[in-house]
Amino acid sequence: MMHMNNIILFVIYFLFFAIIHSILAMDYIKNIARNVLGNGFRYYRMIYSLVSIPLLAPAFMIWMTYSKSTPVVYAVPHDLYPVVILVRMVALGMFGYAILQIDLLEFSGIKREKKRVLLTGGAYGIVRHPFYSAGILILFTQMKMTMLDLTAALLVIGYFLAGAFIEERRLLLVFGNEYRKYQKQVPMFIPVKWFARKLSRI
Repeated sequence: MMHMNNIILFVIYFLFFAIIHSILAMDYIKNIARNVLGNGFRYYRMIYSLVSIPLLAPAFMIWMTYSKSTPVVYAVPHDLYPVVILVRMVALGMFGYAILQIDLLEFSGIKREKKRVLLTGGAYGIVRHPFYSAGILILFTQMKMTMLDLTAALLVIGYFLAGAFIEERRLLLVFGNEYRKYQKQVPMFIPVKWFARKLSRI
């Protein structure tokens, strides 16, 4: 019974984070902040990033503290450990590859954002959302998945998917046909077309 309470508590904390985080990312709220802050709006992204940490901290602490106390849903057989490790290395490689293509100071809001440029090469030439793809792979390749781990993974991935679709709508407004062409050439999360291109050259 105690493990169910911890899972419910995690869900409540995570949903609280997700709702507030999403509201602060809405264009309507950003426009209000722009009018209120004036020139100070340039720091909104940095404030948004900093506020995310205490918002997510309670859910994260519940997850890290009580994960092992909840029932195990599945455990990867030892024979498959090398495969899982390989998949995780690929995910981390994609994450690192994508980081190299962005300006972290600009992304976090510390540095003034320049004119947006559509990234279509490197990690973004494999999938349109490399950070989310890497995160999904890492979440689902744990050697032992407990009930709390699975709950957390499903909620986080759901949030990733919602964020990706919202971001796609924004990018379509900003880049129009350029982004539509990119959507046709590069898949959202699973690099099927990238693998197909690589295999066709063999």
